[in-house]
Amino acid sequence: MPQNAAFKGVVYLLLAQLLIWGLLPGLLVESLPLDVVEGAYWGREWQWGYYKHPPFPAWVLHLFYSTLGDMGPFILSQLCIALTLYCVWRIGCRLLSCEQSAFGVLALMGVYYFTWPSMEFNHNIAQMPLWAAAVLLFHRAITDWRYGDWLLLGLVAGLGLLTKYSTLVLLAAMFLWLLWRPELRKELLRPQPWVGVLAMVLLFLPHLFWLMQHEFLPFSYFEGRSARAVEQGWSAWGALRFLLVQLIDHLPLFILLLVAGFWRRSYWQKPDSNAGFILFMGLAPALLTVIGAMITGAGTRDMWGTPMWNLSGLMLASMIPAEVLRQRQRPLLWAFGGFLLLLTVLMLLFVGFKDQIRDKPSRTGWPDEALAQTLSQVWGEHTECPLQLVAGQYWPAELLALELPGVSAVPESDLRLAPWADVRWVAEQGMIEIAEGDRPRWDKTLAELGDWDAEGQFSVPWPRLPDHEPLTLSWRLWLPHTECVD
Repeated sequence: MPQNAAFKGVVYLLLAQLLIWGLLPGLLVESLPLDVVEGAYWGREWQWGYYKHPPFPAWVLHLFYSTLGDMGPFILSQLCIALTLYCVWRIGCRLLSCEQSAFGVLALMGVYYFTWPSMEFNHNIAQMPLWAAAVLLFHRAITDWRYGDWLLLGLVAGLGLLTKYSTLVLLAAMFLWLLWRPELRKELLRPQPWVGVLAMVLLFLPHLFWLMQHEFLPFSYFEGRSARAVEQGWSAWGALRFLLVQLIDHLPLFILLLVAGFWRRSYWQKPDSNAGFILFMGLAPALLTVIGAMITGAGTRDMWGTPMWNLSGLMLASMIPAEVLRQRQRPLLWAFGGFLLLLTVLMLLFVGFKDQIRDKPSRTGWPDEALAQTLSQVWGEHTECPLQLVAGQYWPAELLALELPGVSAVPESDLRLAPWADVRWVAEQGMIEIAEGDRPRWDKTLAELGDWDAEGQFSVPWPRLPDHEPLTLSWRLWLPHTECVD
């Protein structure tokens, strides 16, 4: 690990970035972002799966939220970025010079996914360190063929599948690399890789059982997302559009390199002889995604690219001589430092004042505490039994469930999406359903519960826009049919 001033400058710059983005947003928001609310609530139910995704990110998010409050999800998100950068550093030091590795890490801060989207922890962000760790362990495994490396790779791959099924794309890229390299292909009969496969399967098995018990719910969600992408014209040429968007997401990086003086042809070289692995693992997942979408006709979503570009910086680093990087240390640090400072200022303005700037309420400006308190009062006016179930659109229902201890949510008012609840429980404990606005169109999914016992609405002012039209929620409730249990 180099100890020169330039390397220390990279470390200090990234530490400042990660600390500011991890600590300050949690102090500025009124309520948590959309995906964070959903994940934090899911994790509280401790299921082996949820109707949209596998369970691992939700479990971890719940632990951070329950321990650190609103700051927890933002800290977790930046911790994922930090772990990703560390794994990328280790990969670079194995295959390139340490100067190139340091540049490969710094360059990632010019890739869109490593900055702005990292404010909202979700399954895409959770994949990033797991993909980076998997590539690192894969290279160690095929280099040294130690059982421990293959076992760790299997465990990380299993966690990746418990994070998002798109990890299969990365595993497919690894398998293709093994088949492509003759010296590795003949080693596939050795027991070490199969130890990793066994570990991965055993780790994923409980979720597989959950999928079988719940009619493979996440795949229905995926089909719906893909179908909407197709309806929006994202299928035929949409797969290629996916690649174009990924290129645009790298545009800040290319601009920063030009600012730092890397427009000279003499600063570039053909990729290093050790760069084949980096180039293949860096490009194959996106290309496989596009090929798969074109073959199946499925739609693609731009944010699926989030974990696919961990190696972008190293791919560029392999084309720049280490001597050039040593010469251009200062311009690089100034360019990236100025860019990150600008982004940080914009982030603080966005998180703290976007409602006022746009004169429009945002998800992170919802009065969650006031809503929860008012909803509890409404329930308490009709029964002395504790409120245990809130149904409705998944955002407000799960947001209120997070704020109300001991309360579970029924997203989209659909009991099929809430394995922790059923009709019998609703009949025994009662439930309140909510909907935005004063003229709700109640979903028919709860028709089996029969007529409700009371209905009404209430309004709460927006904390950041007190003069704006208040937030109105309509409600209807079913009272408990049994005596309250203390």
